[in-house]
Amino acid sequence: MDIRVEKETIEGKNYFESYAREQLEKYFLNYPFVESIKVFFRGKNHPYKKVKLQARLKGKDVFVEGTGPKHDVALDVASEKLKKQVEKYKSKHYKRA
Repeated sequence: MDIRVEKETIEGKNYFESYAREQLEKYFLNYPFVESIKVFFRGKNHPYKKVKLQARLKGKDVFVEGTGPKHDVALDVASEKLKKQVEKYKSKHYKRA
């Protein structure tokens, strides 16, 4: 399933979609160069849940993934990895003079 999270979003239809929007919305508030984030996750029949995030930054795509016993945990792991990548992008492209 594909959940697309963008700056102008409406409320989610189910629990995971609402949770994903809530967790990823902070990137749009803190980092104005983040254009969109796509969330992909593996189905419920697998023992370990996997969540992949594709973030579109100005001029670059960043891919991260996380695994866990539940989709919420996997999203938290992927979100932490995404934060590191976004901070790295910010320090490289938006240096203070």
